[in-house]
Amino acid sequence: MRVSLPPKIHEAIYLFAIAILIIGLPVSKFLMSISQIILLVNWLWEGDLKNKFRLFFRNTPALVLSSLLLLHAIGLVYSDDLTYGFKDIRIKLPLLLLPLIFASSKPISKDLFRSFLHLFLGSLCVASIISILILTDTLIHRKVVDIRDTSIFISHIRFGLLVCLGVFITLYLFITTNQTFLKWIYGIYVTWLLVFLVILESMTGLSALFITIFMLIMIKGLLPQSKGLRWTRLILGISALLVMIYFYKMFSQVHKCNPVNKYTLHERTALGNLYQHDTTNHQVENGNLVWINYSVKEMEESWNQRSSIKYFDKDLKGNALAATLIRFLTSKGVTKDAAAINALTPEEVQAVERGEANANYQNISSLRGRIHEILWEIEEYRKTGDANGHSITQRFEYWKTAYGIVKNNLLFGVGAGDVEQAFIQQYEKSNSTLLPKWRLRAHNQYFSIAVGMGIIGFIWFLITLFYPMFRLGMQSNYLYMAFFCIALVSFFTEDTLETQAGVTFYAFFNSFFLFLQPRETKES
Repeated sequence: MRVSLPPKIHEAIYLFAIAILIIGLPVSKFLMSISQIILLVNWLWEGDLKNKFRLFFRNTPALVLSSLLLLHAIGLVYSDDLTYGFKDIRIKLPLLLLPLIFASSKPISKDLFRSFLHLFLGSLCVASIISILILTDTLIHRKVVDIRDTSIFISHIRFGLLVCLGVFITLYLFITTNQTFLKWIYGIYVTWLLVFLVILESMTGLSALFITIFMLIMIKGLLPQSKGLRWTRLILGISALLVMIYFYKMFSQVHKCNPVNKYTLHERTALGNLYQHDTTNHQVENGNLVWINYSVKEMEESWNQRSSIKYFDKDLKGNALAATLIRFLTSKGVTKDAAAINALTPEEVQAVERGEANANYQNISSLRGRIHEILWEIEEYRKTGDANGHSITQRFEYWKTAYGIVKNNLLFGVGAGDVEQAFIQQYEKSNSTLLPKWRLRAHNQYFSIAVGMGIIGFIWFLITLFYPMFRLGMQSNYLYMAFFCIALVSFFTEDTLETQAGVTFYAFFNSFFLFLQPRETKES
């Protein structure tokens, strides 16, 4: 016999589960999982399932949104690797559970809605402070090789997306409050999130931030006043122009190559050893050719005396330390020999050990250094076609591989369970230059869907994205559109729906803003 609880107890459990899910998004995969289990158990235990399912099936946006899981289930029918397929379904369960539970539950009050927003911002604040403590080696002592190592709860990329959404939620709270004190608090907090996003070097988060600002202004969701909108568009246009000029100047620096003549090439080191020169290799660092004026013998002997990581070992990022070192010395404009190694400061030695290849960007957190690295990767890929070990240009190879799979399985794809195997086979078929350890999946959600379910599945995926928004008239809803734009941008460079943190981020905020947001908070 089922033991029933009073309705208020079930409501309290429901709200508590939402709260711990919100808290868990930035700080705990365990809380993400346990909160959804509590939501489901409470939803079933509460009973009245007939009415709940009736509400769900009458809610067309919720049905369409949750049908994305059904799409993947259908993709199992013609899959060979059912083990992988069922694992994929398990990860994507929030796509069904959260729309089902939220659409069949009562909307929450305006005050409670704002409280949940504050709870999310509080959890985000804690997570960001922990990252800073790790970065500065204060209180929390962890080895940090790369800025990504400071995001210890979820992936650095997913964390950046949450911070980006936090910026827009804080702006929403700033705009909708009349209390001067709170406006100051929100103003300080949004400034902190913006600074932290730069410290985090989240290129996906920063790209989503700027594109979302642009989209919100274009749809008049942020500034409905025509005069203010014109000025904002003007400022946005000028800002975009300045950003393009900045990137052009950075790329010019990366692309620049100082002329080489008989005075540039030296014959012998100070110790009398012959320098090596390869003027046919056009790799440059700060305008200087990398593979000239170097002595492997002297660099190896001198470096091994200064570091516990040997010259022919890997640096802490997993790249060949010898290549990192020679690029680092080249960036300083010095010859690559014993004298140059001995002149390195202890901080520079540590930077090389961490895998920093340019002396101008030795800090673990350097957005300018990250931009330089990306542009350098693109330039090297253009010259050599080698993308190994470079996160941005590897994506170009992932997308080429995904395109090859889609082209050969156009209508229905390879099946949801066979995506991983299809990539392995396509890499072999195309004689990919990527080493086996770098041969990953699409890192693009649109391609991932098309690979698994073909063009038909891809079209339905687009319907699940856009139909709920148009059906419920959310185009002018500031909070929903901010989330929606961030999600769409993330889909271009990440398999957002292929990880627990990513799919929970998407399923929760989609359902939260569509089905639980009080009507009076929506902009018309």
